[in-house]
Order: sequence, then structure tokens, then C-alpha cells
Amino acid sequence: MDDQTVLANTENFGNVSVCPGGVVHINLPYCSLKFLPSDFVKFAELIAKARIKFEQPVKSDGKPRLQLVPSETEKPSLSDDDK
Repeated sequence: MDDQTVLANTENFGNVSVCPGGVVHINLPYCSLKFLPSDFVKFAELIAKARIKFEQPVKSDGKPRLQLVPSETEKPSLSDDDK
């Protein structure tokens, strides 16, 4: 891989490189993909379209995070015991 040019790299995830012959290599932890330049462009466009529509799931640790805050007009009224 010394003669390859790294196009993009993400630490602990993978990289995209191109070899002198023009083949684009996508190297991930458990998978490597090789594309001819025109196919890589199509693949990149496909991923870009998917990324636009992708909504990451909301992580839930099981604890609700609702906090009620009264507005300025909703001041608590004092009862006779609180006065």
C-alpha cells in the first residue's frame, strides 16, 4: 500500500485510497472493496444519496429526559400555608 495515494482516512474506521493503476480501494475493519474509477464515482453518489435520507436512531438509555419549566406568565400561586 506504500504506492497508493490515500484520498480519505478516518482513524479506527478505514480509508479510501487509489493505486497507480487507478483502482480505488475502500478499506474497512472487516471488509475491503475495489472499484474502477467510474464505478467508484457511482458508488460515492449512491452513498451520498443514502446519507441525505439517513436519520440516525435516537439513543435511549431508558431514562426519560422531560423537564417542565414554567413560563414567565405561569408563576406558581402561593397557598395560604405558604404565605
